[in-house]
Formats: sequence, structure tokens, C-alpha cells
Amino acid sequence: MLQGHQEGTEMMDKRTLSAISILVLIFAVIIVYEWGGAWSGVKLTMEQNKVITAKLLEENKIPVHSFMIFTIIDYIKHSWLCLLLAFVAAGALQEFAPRDKVIKLMGSGRGFTPYAVAGVGGPLLSMCSCSIIPLFGGLYKRGAGLGPAITFLLAAPAFNPAAILLTLGLLGWKFAAGRIIVAITAGILAGYLTDKVFKNKLPDPEPLRIDTEPNGTAQEKQAFSERLCNMMLYSWEFVKMVLPLILLGVIGAGLVKAFLPPAMIVKYLGNGILPIMLSSVVGVFMYTPTLVEVPLIRGLLESGMGTGAALAFLLTGPALSLPSILGVCKIVKPRVPLVYATLMWIFGTLAGLVFWFFVPKF
Repeated sequence: MLQGHQEGTEMMDKRTLSAISILVLIFAVIIVYEWGGAWSGVKLTMEQNKVITAKLLEENKIPVHSFMIFTIIDYIKHSWLCLLLAFVAAGALQEFAPRDKVIKLMGSGRGFTPYAVAGVGGPLLSMCSCSIIPLFGGLYKRGAGLGPAITFLLAAPAFNPAAILLTLGLLGWKFAAGRIIVAITAGILAGYLTDKVFKNKLPDPEPLRIDTEPNGTAQEKQAFSERLCNMMLYSWEFVKMVLPLILLGVIGAGLVKAFLPPAMIVKYLGNGILPIMLSSVVGVFMYTPTLVEVPLIRGLLESGMGTGAALAFLLTGPALSLPSILGVCKIVKPRVPLVYATLMWIFGTLAGLVFWFFVPKF
């Protein structure tokens, strides 16, 4: 009997080690891909990034429906691999991550530690506001608390290390330091306050269901190949859940960007409280691909944008977007992203005002 127990323990240890190895491998691939591709695209982003405007659409006689199709194709062309890795990682979390470990590391009611883990650990992935959604869903449905999961969702793209280094190179150390402080602080506060607002008001997240156990086979007794199949099925469930709304948000953000005159942006994003508030709200809804926000802000600063408005956008622009907000609505109740988006807008405004006071000129 003792020998059987030892064999069972050894088998469990092997299964646990295999599960951890799969998770580590997938996240290592994400980190290598994101960090490796970040800097290779910087020069192209700075030199060839073009914003399609309403004038350009009219001059080339491009109908709006064709522009919408082009927007989706362009987004998928540049983001498909990152999204694929994110969905696979979400499936791996759902299948292989031990629920008790996730709860212990990022569960609610465990003090400051889960927020610190989410606020500092997430940014290592260097993912954008859309690509991080599947991982947010995977963690939340696997036992992470609402607050720490939202901190992970917001801080990961806002405190993107590659973007911070690019900020240092293009905007200087003051902007880089301000961005680091604001991104971590705002991400943690938004997660914590959102958790407090909805404490005991939301039902426990429903786990994803896949029909692979007709005979009631326990998960830990399935063959490893079956569990890999489960992982991919979970990934597909996340794809069906959030990808359609992400694409809908990409279209909406693209239309806003096309029909919003650049001259208006420069005119109304100077110095003062109202420009900072406007810049913060524009960042909440506009979709800004990773790293693009830095050369974009530099160009606007050189055209007259205020320093406070610039920092406000550097917080809300990468952390949030219309596609991100819509995608999250399929994982949690729509009022949840409404609350944390409002909080991030407020934090962006406050951060912009403080930064403008200490750094009035670029």
C-alpha cells in the first residue's frame, strides 16, 4: 500500500513538473518573441508609421467599408502571432496551472503581495492592451482575484519595459521615470479600488467548459497528450469569447483615428487642465500598438502638445483601448471595465497635472 502511494506521488510529481514546464516554455516563447521583435520594429515605426486620415480616404476614393476591412487585415497582419501566443498561454493556464497556487499567488484578500506580483510580473511579457486579455481571462477564471487580475491587465502594457526604454531614448529620463511611477501606481490602485467597488457583488467566475471527459475522467488521470488537446480547446474557447469584440473595437478605434483631424489633436492637447483631461480620455479609447505611442507623442510634443497631456496619454494609451474594453466585457460584467477605465482616466489626469507642474516644458 505504501509502495502504491509512493508511485502515485511520483506520478503526480511528474505530471506537475510537466505542467510547469509547459507553462514556462510558453511564457518564455512570449518573452523572447516580444522582446526580440520590439526593437526590430522601432526604426520602421518611427520612419514609416502613417496614420490614415479622412482626407486621405477621400483623395484615394476609399469607401468606409473597405477601410474597415483594411483595418482588420492590417491589425491581424501585425498582431496575429502575439495574439496566438496569448491565446495558447491562456489555454495553458486553464489546463495546467494549479488552481490553489494561482489563488495563493494572486487571490483576493491576501494583502499587497498579489498586486505587487501582478504589477511587476505582468510587464515582463511586453504585451499590448489587446494581447494581454486572454491571459487576464485565464488567470481570473483560474482563481486570481478580480483586483490583482485587473492590475495585471493594466500594468502589463502600461509598464512595458521595451516601451520604457524607448521612452528614455526619445523623450528623456523625466518622461521615462514618470511613466514607470505612474504605470505601477495607477495599475495597482485601479485594480485595488475596482475590487473594493465590486466586493461581494459579483458571482464567482464561471470556469470554461470543454466536452472531453465523457466518462468523468479526472483531469489529473488523463494522458499528457489529452491534456495538451484540452489546452488547445481552452485556447479556442478564449478565441471565440473575446476575439470578435477585439476586432470590433479595432474597427471603431481606426475610424476615430481616421476622422479625427491631427490639427485638432495638437490644438486641444496643449497645456492646462482641460487638455490633460482630453488627452487622458483619448488614450482610454484609442488603440495604440505597442511602441507606437512613443514616437507619436514625440511628434505631438514637437508640434505643441503639453508635457502633462503627453504623460497622461502615455499612461492610458498603452494600458487601455476600445478593443481591450470590449474584449474584457466577455470575461467580466461590462460595468467592471467601465469602473477601471474611469479610474485610469482620473489617474491619467492627476498624473498629467503633477508632471506638468514639475516638467512644464519638453
